[in-house]
Amino acid sequence: MKSNSPLLLVDSLTISSKNRVLLSDLSFSIFPNEIVAIVGESGSGKSLTALSIAGLLSDSKLKVESKKLQLGENDLSKLSQKDWESTRGKNIGMVFQEPQSSLNPSMRCGIQVMERLQKFEKGDKKTNVAKVLSAFNEVQLPNPERVFKAYPHELSGGQKQRVMIVMALICKPQLLIADEPTTALDVSVQKEILSLIKEQQKINKMSILFISHDLSLVSQFADRVIVMHHGKLIETEKTAKIFRHPKFPYTRALIFARPQPNKRLERLPTVEDFTLVKKSFKVVSNKSRRKKHELIYSNSPILEVSGINKEYSPAKNWFKKNKSFSAIKNLSFKLFPGETLGLVGESGCGKSTLSRILVNLDIPSSGKVVYQGKELNKLVRSKRREIQLVFQDPFAALHPLKTVINAISEPLLVHRLVNNKKECLKMVEELLEKVNLERGFFNRYPHELSGGQRQRVVIARALATQPRLLILDEAVAALDISVQAKVL
Repeated sequence: MKSNSPLLLVDSLTISSKNRVLLSDLSFSIFPNEIVAIVGESGSGKSLTALSIAGLLSDSKLKVESKKLQLGENDLSKLSQKDWESTRGKNIGMVFQEPQSSLNPSMRCGIQVMERLQKFEKGDKKTNVAKVLSAFNEVQLPNPERVFKAYPHELSGGQKQRVMIVMALICKPQLLIADEPTTALDVSVQKEILSLIKEQQKINKMSILFISHDLSLVSQFADRVIVMHHGKLIETEKTAKIFRHPKFPYTRALIFARPQPNKRLERLPTVEDFTLVKKSFKVVSNKSRRKKHELIYSNSPILEVSGINKEYSPAKNWFKKNKSFSAIKNLSFKLFPGETLGLVGESGCGKSTLSRILVNLDIPSSGKVVYQGKELNKLVRSKRREIQLVFQDPFAALHPLKTVINAISEPLLVHRLVNNKKECLKMVEELLEKVNLERGFFNRYPHELSGGQRQRVVIARALATQPRLLILDEAVAALDISVQAKVL
């Protein structure tokens, strides 16, 4: 049920940098107990919109202007820093796109959530601990007591995201801004989390601004949809109507670019494909797939993983029995040259732990990894560069003080893959073109990029060494369907 007056009113919001306009004349409203989704390609201004509403652009070099930016009776454009500190958390809750970068690495997860409770609600320590553990249980975090005492680096990406969701919801805000809240979660947990958020919304009559590139999630979750493209509002309509009868070509392209699960195409469709008159795509036949498989499996494996086990021991306690935590148990598989092997499983099942083991960033407790006939820990440097990893969290994977050109140039220079600066510049340009980024991104820092753009920079950096084995840890999770298709 919507009341007559909106909870959030955004009128003519414009955000610009020195060189260009990033968000142009954006106007929309969110009513009490309403879920509004913003969709659009990577870099369209979705996260910028969220950050401006939460007052997180005041310290940036960006110029933020609006005729009106109002939450209930509060004029957000006139709030002081002190007012914002009490507004964020109590009236506005926010789930950020990259949980690793949003959590304090030096504080235990439970203490970080308790900080929020202690600031806005009265209660003793025992009551607050019980509330946090109950909230962890509600978002299906396994072993809430362990998570409470764990540091962020000791949790999987999906588990960290659930801690962020608890932190945003614990004080029952009027408006929840959820920027890609389920990106790092597996499908079953996605459904549970969205059901939980929707349940909390009904109980507390909370409004939600839901930012996502996952159109199937948006169709199930949102009441109304806003479509953005290049910093402009293209179309806004009720969810059912916009999915059945999209008015604009760009909206139609976004919806129809989704690949069909019952067909395997030679090339995944992009938004640009649907602006063309001809929209036919070649389907891979079962016969050609069988031939390809016969050819692949006639070779010797490039990677052999045998009986891998990984256990983590908690901090030692002299007065209690120390229990170890098993992340991977007796895992074995082979990967062949030219083969794409998909590793799937729920959040926290050990996928990211395995990816770190495969690039020697983590040592297995037992078992061995063999690459081209040699054990991983005995490989020479020239062989090690043939194995590259694209990390799950791009913001944490990029150096905050290095520009895009420096980040991608580094592996080229370290491994002496280019002879001079001119050759290096040309190579970086080609790599950025492969991941659909222009030359204009050369001198930008990670904080000046959207989540999807950062992810593409990380992919370009991994491709720089021309690897023979590429490990992708949720590499396209932060990308919209169209860019996913181009990158893959």
